[in-house]
Amino acid sequence: MVLKLTNRDIVGLNLARDNMYNNKHIWARKIGFGFGENDNVPNDINAWNNKQIDKSFETIGVLTRSSKPVLWPEEYDFSFEERLRRAYRYDSERKDIEKSKDLSGFEKKSQIKALRSETDVSLLDVYRFWNSAIYSEDMIKQRFTHFWTNHFTIGGGGRRNFVIGDFINRVIYNNLNSSFENMLYEATSHVGMLDYLDNADSVGEKSESALWDKKRGRLSGLNDNLARELLELHSVSPSRNYTEEDIRNSAKILAGWGANIDSLIPKYKREQRRQNSSPGSLKRFIVEPYFKHRAEPGKKIVLDQKFGAGKKTLRKLTNMLSKDDATARYLAKKLAIHFAGESVSEGEIQSIYEVWKESAGDLQEVHKEVIRITKSTSAKKFLWPSTWMFQAIRVSGANIMPGFNEEDWFGQPNSEPRNILEEIGNSFWENRQPDGYSDKKEDWISTEHFDRRVRIATRISASNPSKTGEEIAHIHDFSDKTKLAIDKAKTNKTKMIVALCSPDFMEV
Repeated sequence: MVLKLTNRDIVGLNLARDNMYNNKHIWARKIGFGFGENDNVPNDINAWNNKQIDKSFETIGVLTRSSKPVLWPEEYDFSFEERLRRAYRYDSERKDIEKSKDLSGFEKKSQIKALRSETDVSLLDVYRFWNSAIYSEDMIKQRFTHFWTNHFTIGGGGRRNFVIGDFINRVIYNNLNSSFENMLYEATSHVGMLDYLDNADSVGEKSESALWDKKRGRLSGLNDNLARELLELHSVSPSRNYTEEDIRNSAKILAGWGANIDSLIPKYKREQRRQNSSPGSLKRFIVEPYFKHRAEPGKKIVLDQKFGAGKKTLRKLTNMLSKDDATARYLAKKLAIHFAGESVSEGEIQSIYEVWKESAGDLQEVHKEVIRITKSTSAKKFLWPSTWMFQAIRVSGANIMPGFNEEDWFGQPNSEPRNILEEIGNSFWENRQPDGYSDKKEDWISTEHFDRRVRIATRISASNPSKTGEEIAHIHDFSDKTKLAIDKAKTNKTKMIVALCSPDFMEV
């Protein structure tokens, strides 16, 4: 009998060889955010890996600078309805302020700023995201959260800032132990994504709404932005060789889905009038904002598959795309490069692909395989600026953020977490490009980006971190060359900056 080894078998055999990840501290930075002073370094790293993937997601925060991490408080875990009500209040009251003839320009700016402080939940959302990366025990889960949040990018700005936190919580966090099939549907149908990629403006050409507009001399029609990104970026990728007709028919399926955030408020009567219905609860469109009068009737064909009409058709489309072979290959490669590095082998990518196909996109199983091939590879990963920053804060024991009980988040809010993420150049609340942040090292190697890291490292070094630059170098097995550079630095603060901005720390 001839024993035939699959790519997964070959990769598995490689686990037996010695590699750089025998150092658990380096490994924790490769796949997570590194071990901090309050973390227990596990004896069995493989068991720790699987436990991280299997556990339910918990959001962590700190009450004060000096307190131990606790579960995120419920009063700061805003429902989607509350988010929309705050967005509506901000939008409507801001317009009243701007129209006022009794206020000076300075007074208008001051009142709008105060109104934003009273209503905007996004500062707390960013702080929650920040805390979870630095303090949580499930750091591997957090790293996968960052990956999928980037994959399903929804850029911030205006009213979307109110719902990005909900998108991360409901679409990403809640599906890490689920399937890609479910994540794809929920990401596509979430108000934040529908608003970001302009599907709220998409009207089926033969829909009731289009006929209504035509009678009144108004222009309306399909918007294919979301349909295009659904195929190109979120699922099958251009390797599937889909056509413009496939995109157009996907847009027809998506027509009817989406609402401008304000239109979800019952006071917006236009939608109610078109549906000939009485004003109802805001909850009506929270989960699945679908408007039948804007939907395109009739049959559509996408990638040679026939689809009908109606609300359930979108689920059928995303299910088909999630199961497509091209989706599995595209995301296997993207996951491998993000965690293992750009020089990851084709065999290692194939290993993730095989697990994806065998498990039908079960993200728990896929993530475990990503960890397995990452541990076996000799490839190196140049860290995103945000990943590097969270690691630097966590492993150094820096304390540069207050606890949520130390700030008046809706009076005098602390915008420091958002400001720092913007400063480092890798904020998920500010990315305006639907393809997300690049995983190519060359896109982050520049004088500008290095200067940004130095500025953040300077903040860390001035925050009385619990570790020294020498200790970080020792724990993470820095090269002799880097250790010598740290030793030559004249002050402890400079030593820390050299350690954190060294090639040994920026690439693992």
